[in-house]
Amino acid sequence: MRYRPTKRHTWIVSLSLLAGFFVHTALFASTYHVSITGNDGFEGTAAAPWRTLQHAIEQAYPGDTILIASGTYTEAIQSVRHGERAAPIVLAGAEGESVVLDGTQVDWSTGVLLTHDFIHLEGIIVQNWSGTGIWLDKAGYTLLRDCLIRSCPFGVGAGNGAHDFLLRRIEIRDFDFYGFDASPSGGADCFRGTLIECSAHSARDLEQNVDGFALGHGSQWGFQFIRCEAYGVFDGFDISAQGTSLEACSSHDNENTGFKIWADGVSLSNCLAFANAICHVELDWDGEPGTTTLRNCTLFNADVYSIWVENANDRLDMANCIVAAGKNIGLAFEQTSFPNYSGDYNLFHNGNVSRAMSVGYATEFALTSAGFETWKSYSGQDVHSLIVGDVSTVFLDVGTHDFRLSPVSLAIDQGSNRLAPLVDIADTPRPCGRGVDIGAWEYNDAMQQTP
Repeated sequence: MRYRPTKRHTWIVSLSLLAGFFVHTALFASTYHVSITGNDGFEGTAAAPWRTLQHAIEQAYPGDTILIASGTYTEAIQSVRHGERAAPIVLAGAEGESVVLDGTQVDWSTGVLLTHDFIHLEGIIVQNWSGTGIWLDKAGYTLLRDCLIRSCPFGVGAGNGAHDFLLRRIEIRDFDFYGFDASPSGGADCFRGTLIECSAHSARDLEQNVDGFALGHGSQWGFQFIRCEAYGVFDGFDISAQGTSLEACSSHDNENTGFKIWADGVSLSNCLAFANAICHVELDWDGEPGTTTLRNCTLFNADVYSIWVENANDRLDMANCIVAAGKNIGLAFEQTSFPNYSGDYNLFHNGNVSRAMSVGYATEFALTSAGFETWKSYSGQDVHSLIVGDVSTVFLDVGTHDFRLSPVSLAIDQGSNRLAPLVDIADTPRPCGRGVDIGAWEYNDAMQQTP
């Protein structure tokens, strides 16, 4: 059973981003209609719809909405003018309709190209393009909502200074190189992008080092991932933008790494990683010192490393996390110097008891009472952290990947209230009991009855 978020929460998004997504109130806004039975020579009304999406886009001005009837549209589309902050141009599938933008018979690589500000795209399936499903180029204040992008080499891309975009409930699947990517692409850096309840999964070619969600190298900044999920790819989240936050995200069943971190100021809270073939959280060296923060995350069953830190100049700050069931090394520091770890109120378990912590592959610590006390003395960290021998007592059901805490879990009430997020991965307020619990889930008797 895969973990899939079932509850929603009102998250705080940057004010500058929200400013771009007010409902438009243009005084003379029009609603146009498109149908596969229409004609571009008609008036574009519900009774006399246009035939092509591009024709409708060329007629639309700020505040206008284009409603699309069910059908498969074999055309590439691109924006032609800006909307306005309070009057975006909206292109949307009509309510209850199934709208498909298909590139099978189109001699063009990109399904949707948006190069203007304040454009909204909603309720559309984009499929079978030879390049990118949706591409944002320099565009600002773009909203993509309730769309499916499938069977394209590249899913959704943002480049050349695209900024202040919001993707909500976007599913991207069956791709070759990335599900979502934001990068300079030879131009300006991207910034302030937010993805909420999006998923990227089921890569077609894992040999291509394919990413679920990626933020390309550069000085990009200010991204948020909220309740996003990656699985069945090479790296779930490949993050190279400073100041990125990942909240209640999950990354599992990937060929390489769950969360690959390059940049400074990246934080993971209430995140879940399990069954990744190599590593759950990987701190890669980008040539500049940085800090990665983990709060109330649950990491379970990595084949090689649960957490891997490449360079001693990158710092790992970890609290209230469960690191369990690693088949080889639990917490690995590649270099022998050790100035780069601060951790406490964590719960450790490791399948390989003798390699719970490893420093330079030369100094290693066993997950025994004596070994853990030696680790505390050696590192000066994890003063309040705990170890457990039987991981099945920690969670409700590891066999079905139900990582809610069991009633007898050692993680209950053992976390730090000061360091914990205000809610858990299921929006349960913290704390529920005498104290905050360790891990992504807060134990709650009532919630335990809900699958």
